[in-house]
Amino acid sequence: MSREPEWRTAVRVLDEPDLARELTDRCGQASGLRSVGVTDLLAARPAFWRLAAPPVRVTAEREARMRSGRTWHRRLGEALAAEGQLEVRVRRDGIVGRLDALTDRPIEVKTASLAVGPELLLAERPEYAEQLAMYCALLGRPDGRILVLEVRDREVGAVRALDVRFRRPGVLLEEMRRRAAALRAAWDARRPEGLARCPWYDRGCEYRQSGTCDCGGNEPIESDALRREVEAVDAVPSEEARLRERLSAEPVPVSSYPIARFREIVYPRRAFFERSRPPPPPEPWASPLERDPGSYSRWAEAVESGPVGEVARLPSRAEEPEEDVTGFRGAPYLLRSSAARVPPTSAELVGRFPQYVLELGFKCVVTGTNVARAIIAYEHPAPSSDRLRVFRIELTSPATFARLWRRRSSALERALRSGAPLDLPACPEWMFDRCPYRGECGCASAPERSQR
Repeated sequence: MSREPEWRTAVRVLDEPDLARELTDRCGQASGLRSVGVTDLLAARPAFWRLAAPPVRVTAEREARMRSGRTWHRRLGEALAAEGQLEVRVRRDGIVGRLDALTDRPIEVKTASLAVGPELLLAERPEYAEQLAMYCALLGRPDGRILVLEVRDREVGAVRALDVRFRRPGVLLEEMRRRAAALRAAWDARRPEGLARCPWYDRGCEYRQSGTCDCGGNEPIESDALRREVEAVDAVPSEEARLRERLSAEPVPVSSYPIARFREIVYPRRAFFERSRPPPPPEPWASPLERDPGSYSRWAEAVESGPVGEVARLPSRAEEPEEDVTGFRGAPYLLRSSAARVPPTSAELVGRFPQYVLELGFKCVVTGTNVARAIIAYEHPAPSSDRLRVFRIELTSPATFARLWRRRSSALERALRSGAPLDLPACPEWMFDRCPYRGECGCASAPERSQR
C-alpha cells in the first residue's frame, strides 16, 4: 500500500484572521434561536416529529421518488448555473431558506407526475406558491419563479415556468415568524398540540403511517395568509422551451460503483465496509431536543447570515459524487467544531487535521477551484487562543488531488469487486475505537495510516 505522501506538499495553508474576526462579530449578533427551515413551515407536524421522535422508515417507492427528484434538481441546476447561483442559503430571524437557484429572481424547482399550469397552481399545488412566498420574504422582494418538471421514469415531459408575484413581502415574513414561533413552542413543550394539520395527513404521511403521530384530522387548518398574498401567476413559454431543450440531453453514464459522498474518498477503507457489509446496529436514539444546539449552531448562523449569495452551492464539473459542494464566497468550505484547547497553527493544520484538507482538496477538484476554507470553532479554547480560526487552503498543484481522487476511486472499485480492502488507505487512529468494523478491517495492524 502506497503512503500517498505527495498530496501534503501540494497545498499551502494560510490564516485569515480578518475573516475570523468578521465571523466572530456576526456570532455575537446571532439570534440564538433554534433554526427552523422554510420546508418546516410548510408542514409543522412532520417537522416537529423529525426532532421529537426516532427516524421512521421511508418506503422504497418514496425513496425512489426522492432520489429521482434530487437527480433532476441537480441536472436543472447545472442548466441554470451560468445564469446565477445554486442553492443559495438565506437566514433571517432564525429561519433558514435554501433557494434552488437565484438569478434575477429566486427560483424554486419541483418535480411532479403532472406539471400544473398557472390557472391550477393555487388549487392543486398551493405549497409550491407558499414555499416561493417564503423565499421572496427572506429576500425582501415581491416576485419569484417556479419551475415544474413533469418526470416519468427517467424522462422529463412537460416543463412549466410560472412567475408568481406577491403583494406584500412584509406580511409574508410576519406569517413565517408566527409559524416558526409555534413550532419552537411545540419543540420546547415536547408536544405538537396547537400545530396545524399536516397537509400530508391523508396523502401518505410517514409519521402517521408508522403510528408516531396520533393526529386525527381534526387539527386546525393552517392559515392561508401566504396564498392570499399572491397577486399574479403567469406562464413563461419562452423559458419552458429553453429548459426543455437543455434537459433533453442524455446524462453521462457513471461507474458501476459510483462515489456517493466525499468521505468515501477521504476514508476509502471505511467506505468499503459500509458498502459491502450489512449496516451495524443503530446506536440508541437521542432526541436533538434534549441537547442544547450549542456553539456550532451559532457559528453556522454567523456563516449563513451574511449578504445574499455568500453561501451557495458550487456547480460540479464531474458526474460524481452525488454529494453537493457548498461554497462560501465562491470557495468550498467546511465548518467544524473542535474540543481541542490549543488550535493548530496554519503550519500544523495538515498534520493535525489532514482529513479536512483532503476533503476540501477533493471538493476543489470537482468544482474547478483551487482555494478552500476550513472554519474551525473551538468549544474550550485556552485563554490565549481565539474561539474561531479560519484557514485558507490553496492547492498549489490541483492535478495532484485529481490523481489521488482517481487512484482512490479505482482502488475502492477494485476492492468492492474483489472483496479485499487491504490495499485501501487505513483510517485514522481517532476513528478506530468506535468503528463497528474494527474487528475485521485491518486498520489496527496497517503498517501506516494515511491520516493521523
